[in-house]
Amino acid sequence: MISHVEGNVGADERELPVKLTILTHPLRERVRRALLWVLLVLPALPACLPGSTPALSPSGYRDQIIVRQAVDVERLAGGQDEPVATRNGQDPRRSLLTGPAATSQPALADVLEKIPDPSEAEAVFNARLEQLIKEAPNDQRVHKSYKATIDSALELLQMVRRERNFELSLSDCIRRALANSYDIRIASYDPAISQTQIVEAEAAFDAVFFLESSWANRDAPTASQLASGQSDLRSIRGGIRQLLPTGGQVTVSVNQTRTFTDLTFQTLNPAYSTNFVMTLTQPLLRGFGLDVTRSQILISRINFRATREQFLRQVRDTLFNVEQAYWALVQTRRNATILAESVAQNRTTYEAIVSRGGHDANPVTVNNALSRWKNRLVSFQEAAKNVRDAEDALKILLNDPELLLSDNQELIPTELPDITPFLVDQFAEVRTAIDKRTEIREAKLGIEQARINSAVAKNQTLPQLDFNFTHDVGGIGESGDSSFDNMTTARFRSWNVGLTLSVPLGNRGPKAAYQGARFQKSQAVVQLLRVTDNVVKEVNDAVRAMYTRFEQIPSGFEASVASEKNLRAMQARAIGITPTFLENELNSVERLANDRTRLLQVIVDYNVQVVTLERAKGTLLEYNNVVITDETGRR
Repeated sequence: MISHVEGNVGADERELPVKLTILTHPLRERVRRALLWVLLVLPALPACLPGSTPALSPSGYRDQIIVRQAVDVERLAGGQDEPVATRNGQDPRRSLLTGPAATSQPALADVLEKIPDPSEAEAVFNARLEQLIKEAPNDQRVHKSYKATIDSALELLQMVRRERNFELSLSDCIRRALANSYDIRIASYDPAISQTQIVEAEAAFDAVFFLESSWANRDAPTASQLASGQSDLRSIRGGIRQLLPTGGQVTVSVNQTRTFTDLTFQTLNPAYSTNFVMTLTQPLLRGFGLDVTRSQILISRINFRATREQFLRQVRDTLFNVEQAYWALVQTRRNATILAESVAQNRTTYEAIVSRGGHDANPVTVNNALSRWKNRLVSFQEAAKNVRDAEDALKILLNDPELLLSDNQELIPTELPDITPFLVDQFAEVRTAIDKRTEIREAKLGIEQARINSAVAKNQTLPQLDFNFTHDVGGIGESGDSSFDNMTTARFRSWNVGLTLSVPLGNRGPKAAYQGARFQKSQAVVQLLRVTDNVVKEVNDAVRAMYTRFEQIPSGFEASVASEKNLRAMQARAIGITPTFLENELNSVERLANDRTRLLQVIVDYNVQVVTLERAKGTLLEYNNVVITDETGRR
């Protein structure tokens, strides 16, 4: 029986109907999985690259992997192609093999320098200034302009920063969600509820004890002295009846009756009679068989398995939502830094124009610079609001008592974005998804349930033919004890055997129900095919999106570097600020911010797509080292 949640999921343990356990030694599991992926993926590497198509059939592909396994083992033993299973210094949590860094891929530190978090902004800005001074020591205008930009940007970032802050890693968020999420807690009761329904269905075959009593007094006119006009009848009946697995019902009872009449020639008055009665009613056509009588039990068991799959899906979707919300917070915070620097640069340009006066400070240049500054300020204010919204979105998913919505605290994500490449065997990913996705298992359970309903509906189209058998052992006496003793001698025995046939004319109702059940079975099969195709499409989409985002990172990085160099070159060459030059400089500032924002979007999407692939495969729980067991230890 599924009972509760436990494990290192947080300090506040709460009792739930399902047990969640987070593995405490993920490294061993990660290394094992990584080695397995080396054996499976490296032989098929050319077929895994974007734009390539495997030339072998699935069976031939598997044979090729088996043949090459020995070579791969020798290569691993020699220290070649060792898997990289780390996540930027964090705990290992890879389920795919990560390959060596691509030559065109920028270093992570260089990428993050373009898109810093508000908590790192001051250090990054000062490092940029030092680099500017080192590269161009004579460009005093550029140095002065960027110093003013730094001060203004840090002032703006105070809208995002707060005195109280709370650092959160991604694994910490997952633990808090498992321990406190409302969605998980609500869904965890469904398997327990379904399990009670199994017992409820099985209880239909429990023996039932019954006890009946009656008292009837009669006073009626009669036309003959041989007929009784007055009588007093008192009876009590008790016994056990039980539904049989074959669909029949057996009843065993003992009846005792006291009869008193006004007949003077009756020998025993009052007379006591005791009867032991056994009755069997057994359907021979409609309602016969274990498949029919136990159908509700089988359906209840299927429903229990389905609710367990639904619980797994809810846990998976909750973790996926948590990871999405986490990366959304990372994106909104770093985007706020990008916009703060852009707004500060526009403000510096505007103040420089006003301070220079003369021809540079004509109404056209002043108003143009002021307009750009204020428009970018509006965008930054919206970005600051988005940070608050992202914090609340993450808080409500975690539902952690330490992170209340009413608390005025800043959430600082400590997980660094990942830009390392992946080698993916797409055929193996699809195969894993078909084996692991809960939606496919739910669809298969739907087919099984439809098959049971169809078999029951077919049985209901048969005529009603019941076999009836009654065996009666009786006894009579002047008292209850004597009548019971007389009954135990089995002197008076009788039995009755009969058949009852009932055939509805036309039989349209049961036939229509059977046809409907057959349609539902066919519908369930089509539903499985549709779910399978959707799962395959999700895997394909996730793989394509992951490769595309990875390929976009170098271009996005180079674009942001080029935009920054272009802006510094323009600032260094500036002698007089004409309307045309000002427009070009302001456009360069905006282009730099847009390029950095696009780079940030690509990197965040890449990290989200990695998780999306795990979700599409149905392995997101394993990816996060989460195991669900019941109290018996069954997984």
